[in-house]
Amino acid sequence: MKRFDCLTVFFVLILGTIPLALLSQSSASLPWVKAYSKEDFQGGSRTWVIEQDSRGYLYFANNDGLLTFDGNYWKKFRLPNGTILRSIYIDENNRVYVGAQGEIGYFEPGISGSLTYTSLNKLVPEGDRNFADVWNTIAMGRSVFFRTTEYIFELRDNRITTHPAPSAWQFLGRTSGGLIAQDKKSGILYYRNNQWLPLSQEALSNVTLSAALPVGGDSTLIATIDNRTFLLRNGKITPMDKTSRQDLYTPSLARIDNPTYVVGSAAGCYIRHIGGQILQHLTTADGLSSNNVTAVFVDRSKNIWIGTDGGIAVIGYNSAVRFIHPLKSSDLVGYSARVFKGGLYLSTSNGVYRAEINRATGSKRLSFGEFSLIKGTDGGESWRLDEINGELLLAHNSGVYVLEGSQAKPVAAGIGSWMFLTMTSAFPINRVFVGTYQGIRELSYGDGVFHDVAQLAGHRDSYRFLAKTENGDIWASHPYRGVYRLHLTAPGRYKTRLYTDKDGLPSAFQNFVFTGRNQNLFATKKGIYEFDIKRDRFIPSQIFKQLKDLEINYLKEDGDGNIWFYSGKRLGVLRLRPAGSNKAGVVTFFPELDGYSAEGFESVYPYDVNNVFIGWGKGFIHLDFEKYLKQDSRPVIVLSEVTAVAEHDSTVFGGFNNRRLGTVILPAAFNAFRFAYSATEYGMQNRTQYSYWLEGYDEKWSAWSTSTVKYYTNLPSGEYRFKVKALDNRNRESEVFFFPFKISAPWYATFWAYACYLTLAIACVWLLLRWQRQVFYRQQQKYEAQMAHLRYVHQLEVEKHERENEVLAKTKELANTKMQLMENTDTLVRLKDELTKLNLKADEDPKDLKPITLLLRDLERNNKNWSQFALHFDALNDGLLTRLKQKHPNISRTDLKLCAYLRLNFSSKEIAQLQNISIRAVEMHRYRLRKKLGLPTELSLSDYLARI
Repeated sequence: MKRFDCLTVFFVLILGTIPLALLSQSSASLPWVKAYSKEDFQGGSRTWVIEQDSRGYLYFANNDGLLTFDGNYWKKFRLPNGTILRSIYIDENNRVYVGAQGEIGYFEPGISGSLTYTSLNKLVPEGDRNFADVWNTIAMGRSVFFRTTEYIFELRDNRITTHPAPSAWQFLGRTSGGLIAQDKKSGILYYRNNQWLPLSQEALSNVTLSAALPVGGDSTLIATIDNRTFLLRNGKITPMDKTSRQDLYTPSLARIDNPTYVVGSAAGCYIRHIGGQILQHLTTADGLSSNNVTAVFVDRSKNIWIGTDGGIAVIGYNSAVRFIHPLKSSDLVGYSARVFKGGLYLSTSNGVYRAEINRATGSKRLSFGEFSLIKGTDGGESWRLDEINGELLLAHNSGVYVLEGSQAKPVAAGIGSWMFLTMTSAFPINRVFVGTYQGIRELSYGDGVFHDVAQLAGHRDSYRFLAKTENGDIWASHPYRGVYRLHLTAPGRYKTRLYTDKDGLPSAFQNFVFTGRNQNLFATKKGIYEFDIKRDRFIPSQIFKQLKDLEINYLKEDGDGNIWFYSGKRLGVLRLRPAGSNKAGVVTFFPELDGYSAEGFESVYPYDVNNVFIGWGKGFIHLDFEKYLKQDSRPVIVLSEVTAVAEHDSTVFGGFNNRRLGTVILPAAFNAFRFAYSATEYGMQNRTQYSYWLEGYDEKWSAWSTSTVKYYTNLPSGEYRFKVKALDNRNRESEVFFFPFKISAPWYATFWAYACYLTLAIACVWLLLRWQRQVFYRQQQKYEAQMAHLRYVHQLEVEKHERENEVLAKTKELANTKMQLMENTDTLVRLKDELTKLNLKADEDPKDLKPITLLLRDLERNNKNWSQFALHFDALNDGLLTRLKQKHPNISRTDLKLCAYLRLNFSSKEIAQLQNISIRAVEMHRYRLRKKLGLPTELSLSDYLARI
């Protein structure tokens, strides 16, 4: 016999003899419960069976068809005839066999990854196709069995064999050894060699089976519809109910682990030990939508799924986190917890509650019964519980009490008290200080009793945080003032000094004093500080440098030296390495508990590594820290759906074929997408974070976020790969899921389109070149004609220019000659004048001068040539002399001559030679001419003549 079989029998024999009254204590710590309504999953009002595939997808046989859930998204698949789905079986290839009203078949992913249904009715022998509901679908070996009332259909190698009922099939289930069925008249039958053989069943007469649960190599727990349990082993059936039981409708049962299982009933959900002990009873008061449970299932993470009337719920039974509500009828703020003398004491906003601790299950996690209020503590807030000298002290809004069993005895009444501070270390501790609303109060201990001594004289303030120094002083912190140092100056008297940010604290506000690692620790807005006695200042702690710059508002050291702390509303623990170790401490946060705090009155009571009690606004949290650290499974990421977003959305990938490796080729019209993804982890899944990366578009992974959907729009054609991964609350990453796809190019961007474009472009270029060649030829002809014309015109211009230059040269030469002649004429005139002035001698004959006189007359006649020259000059120079005379009437003929010389570009020397005068005379003439013309200094005479 295997070891497990021996243990099973041992539990059955031993626990079966224990009275039910002793085993019916129900733990008051509750797992978290999350309920889903019909509005969430859009299904029918009843769920019959729940199963899970290898990827973590959950499947629900529902009145409205097949429901699936991946942790974030619900989907619904109707059967072709739209009937109620009653049963499910999932094989190793994730094919989902289903049984419904008049229908058997299976769902499996199609090409697009969506579930498609295949009916098997056509394989049923024609005469047996008229059947009703299929209540059970299970498998054994290579066969899948479907049970109706009339038939059991066996599917094997794509053929169906019918097993008719002797009278009416009532149950079909798996045992540790094979397959059993129940017939209304023939009773329990087991299947062997294609035959149904009777099973010894005296103990099962007049009962209807509801579940068969293998619990070992040769043992099966059998449950009936009326809440009875039996053990089937080696063909023998043994009743498990040794005492009276409650007659309940119990249609479903599922195994949690080896000794425990869950039962769904009409009175809620029961967690039971295999020996009969009720470990937990969950009802609507604990979060269920209904007490009428129709189906139960335990997933691979040991979460319990239940189907109820009108809803579906998941219970985190295997979670390391549980919740304690001392008073179920209302929420109480949890302030402090203590395990003391076999009981769990919880101080709350309305008194102290106590429950007996039950260790019968052998679990390391403490189990306890119902809580009861300790009389006398409900008159206000019960702030703090401390065990001193073997006594349990309570700091209460109305004073100090000693708790004994279910009684509270006052020690110091009348003043609100926060906490206790022991002033000696030797046992028994005979001196205890109490931080109160108005200062420090002293208690003494003697003769086994605490006594109220007096209120100490000194600075009065509300001292909620106290710590003792090595020299006997007291640190007291106030969240809004700073840190006090209290020095006892005399018995019953102390003086104070206030430390603020001037003394090294990062701020005068939000400072809290605690004791840990055998020293005083100060929690601040910038981490943990210590006090340097030599410098009389606060300095950052090097031991707790992992918490540097974190806002710390609570500290608590456990028995292993770990430091539990709150940073704002985040709970964490710093696990320090042993002294001398080079490795830094490890900080572990509890993201699923973010926000679960008492908001200013935080408390952590680490009783041991399996039982950490944490106060919060609605009671207490019970944390199994060892179990929390051992939960090392990585999350599993699935791509729930890929949808092409357009005028009419189209599902590109349905999410169920998550092993797809081929690239999905999509038409060009699909360029906007919605990617939905999830992690098939059903714990506190709202803490799971996701990161994605669209290769070919994004540059890198996105930042982690809790969003489970990503949209992309206007993606260009090309190849892409969508990648997504998950990160759970313990910072464990899933494997990366890849979804490769390709957006085809539009028809105008395909290879053939580009080939056509290239051909057309080549043709266009050829036609363009040909046209250009013709245009060039015509332009060349035109150009040559124009050039011939231009050459002809140019030749004419050249000839004209040459003639003009020749005329100009001759004109200039003529002008020079004429001007010279004019000058000669002037000279001769002056000569004539001078000769007439001479006195002729008596002996001279006047007739001898007559030829000279005649010659002079000829010269005078030549003077008339000036007028002709002026006309000729003006014709060549556009009437220059005429314009000068009109513009300047006072200029003389000599001035006009000078202007003519200058216009002909004669130099002063040339002008002097022509006029037979000196060069200076020419310059003086030019100067006088400028004066007559009124020219400015900056304007030359030549430029003026050129412009006029």
